[in-house]
Amino acid sequence: MSDARQRGNRRTIPSSNDLPGSLLLRKTGARAAPRRLRELAGWYREFAERAGNPVIWEARLRTAEDLDAEADRLDRLPQD
Repeated sequence: MSDARQRGNRRTIPSSNDLPGSLLLRKTGARAAPRRLRELAGWYREFAERAGNPVIWEARLRTAEDLDAEADRLDRLPQD
């Protein structure tokens, strides 16, 4: 059971195992996860250009930055 469910759905800081890159890493493997995150970041940037609302545009760009940062973090992990 997740921490959020144990605490009555209060928002908590996710553990490193809950980050998108960590979940993707478990599904795709160490080499593919950063590449896939960067592909998703590119998609969010492209999709941001179509947003008619500046708030949505900014949120999509922030998501792309977060995905790139997570890919960089995964690239720095030691390789087995």
